[in-house]
Order: sequence, then C-alpha cells, then structure tokens
Amino acid sequence: MKRDDPTRLYAEPAPPGASVRGVADKFSMGVLDELLNFRLRRIRNCLTEKYRNETLKMGQRAGAFSILAVIAANPGISQIDLARFAGYDQTALVGIIDDMEARGWTTRTRDPADRRRHQVHITDAGREALDELFAAAVENEREAREALSPEELDVFRVWLDRIYRKLL
Repeated sequence: MKRDDPTRLYAEPAPPGASVRGVADKFSMGVLDELLNFRLRRIRNCLTEKYRNETLKMGQRAGAFSILAVIAANPGISQIDLARFAGYDQTALVGIIDDMEARGWTTRTRDPADRRRHQVHITDAGREALDELFAAAVENEREAREALSPEELDVFRVWLDRIYRKLL
C-alpha cells in the first residue's frame, strides 16, 4: 500500500509471521506509522511506568531523579531555570523541591544577585538518593538499551537532541 493511499487511514493487517509479544506486534499501526510522537510515547510509557513502580517501592517520587540530577549538575540553579530545563510547571516543581528539602536532599538559598530568586543545591543525602535513583534508572533502561549497539545508542541520542532543539 502506498503512503498516499487514502485507504491507509484504516488499519492494515500485520505482516504475516510477525512475532506477537502482547499486543504490540499483533496489530498494525495504520496512519500512526507516520508519527514520531506515537512511537516515542509508546517507549516513554513503557519506561515511565516501570520506573514509577520501582521508585514507589523505594519510597521515592519518579520525578525526583530528573530534578536531583539537574540540581547536581548545575549547583545553584534557580527554581525557575530548573523548571524550564526539566520541563516542569513552576508550581509543581515547588512541591517537589519542598518534598526534597523535607527529606534533606536539597537546600534553597536566596540568590545574592536577585533576592526574588531561589538557588537550589543538592546535599550529601541528596547525592546518596541520586545514586540510588540513577541505579534504578539504568536498570529500568537496560532492556531498551540492549535493543541497540553502543554506536547506535550514541547516534540515537544525537538524533533525539537534534529533534528536541528544533522544537524549542
């Protein structure tokens, strides 16, 4: 079937002999085959659900990992910049930072250059939590990473970053 064929709007049968692992390989994607968003969302949903379940067992919020990682890599980052960079709503981020501060993972100080802004720093306890969350994240991605060679992973990261920068 050609890409511009109007009947493509309806599902095509899966190719004969396609392996079936759950429903992922059982059905055709139809027009979704053309969309990056659908493919990326399926992967994200799989990885996020597994990671959320794992971090809940650890008594952690799934979002804590990305926030702690950005704070550790950018000591003194402002809450506003942290929210923008990590892709969080500023109000939601304040709740996450409040929780992290209560756990002793982060501290907030006023920015000496602009007293309206808060700088966020990671503590030693936060670094320990980050190490634990990072280990869980690496294990969570293990199966996905095994689908590609190290060289393919490097190229994939470059492509994802290129797409992200184009969308900014």
